[in-house]
Amino acid sequence: MSSADPAPLDDPFTNALCGPQIRFARSRGRIVTFDPEVSVFFGHPREMTAQDYADLAELAGTGRTTSLRDRQSRLPEDLFTRVAEFELVQYTGLTVVAAHDPELIRLGPADVPEMTALVELTEPGPFLPRTIELGVYLGYRDPGTGRLLAMAGQRLHLPGWIEISAVCTHPDARGRGLASRLIRAVSALIIDDGSTPFLHTTADNPAQSLYRALGFELRSNVGLEILRVR
Repeated sequence: MSSADPAPLDDPFTNALCGPQIRFARSRGRIVTFDPEVSVFFGHPREMTAQDYADLAELAGTGRTTSLRDRQSRLPEDLFTRVAEFELVQYTGLTVVAAHDPELIRLGPADVPEMTALVELTEPGPFLPRTIELGVYLGYRDPGTGRLLAMAGQRLHLPGWIEISAVCTHPDARGRGLASRLIRAVSALIIDDGSTPFLHTTADNPAQSLYRALGFELRSNVGLEILRVR
């Protein structure tokens, strides 16, 4: 297991977009975000200035949504409307139990419609038309029908770290341990890459017990706000 420096995890969106995933980045001033077909997240300083907020609004676009992680400065309500607010929980996989799984398949662009349908059904978090370009996604298909029943993959790439994301299982297949198998298999690929897995979830997600059982350790809790540009 890698002994990666944990510092990049303090600002994961900025460190991904200004580092290993810079090819997906759009920026204005000190604000950075993903191509809108790839991901929804924004990187920004904790202490935002009036210019930073103006750049955030311009980069997102009128009527569009944006996000602020761990905001430490006053929100200009003439520019933004708060849509939602929740607690973002970060887990590191320094002691995760990883294992390759030959029954899982690597998903590709042709699988995106099915992946999108599964995400819309189970709501693990945003999955856009080009999210699959962020990393390796694995899936489990029903041996008889070929239907995609579960998946998980890689989202943020930081120096020394790769995030596990889009962990979801069709309601018809829950209780069969597919999420555990997928998380362990994606973790194994990350470790093979010389990196350490980590993941995010919300504070009210019952899947946290599964993550802890697989060896993930709680690292931080921060606020995440979803805003709409006026």
